[in-house]
Amino acid sequence: MMHMCDVSAISEAPTPTSDSGLKIVRREQSARSRQHRGVLTEVIYECASLEIRRTEMETGSTCDSLDLGEFSAVHFVIGGTPVFRTPHQSADLMPGDSIIFTDGKPYTILSGAQLRSVILSILFKTLATEIRA
Repeated sequence: MMHMCDVSAISEAPTPTSDSGLKIVRREQSARSRQHRGVLTEVIYECASLEIRRTEMETGSTCDSLDLGEFSAVHFVIGGTPVFRTPHQSADLMPGDSIIFTDGKPYTILSGAQLRSVILSILFKTLATEIRA
């Protein structure tokens, strides 16, 4: 059974709130970010059962499933035309497309077009733990 996370801000730093109770989490308050080999990955939200990441990839850069962890994942293409590759097939995606990986097999993401690729990913930690058990 998958449990949803409580809605809360990632950072304890003070953020402006409106009278409606909205709490804004600014980019600089992301839980973690990493820039390596032309790939910027920011953790937007994280809890015990899932993680939401935003990834920007420069032209010619790559990242693989090992960079994301051994989790089931849904990737939504926001910008660019990244290529998702498994050992046996390849998929060219465009903005608005999404791809799902549930089997834990390795895959690579390549940003080979002239535009930077931007991907929003949801990683399901609980599902990966349940499958291993």
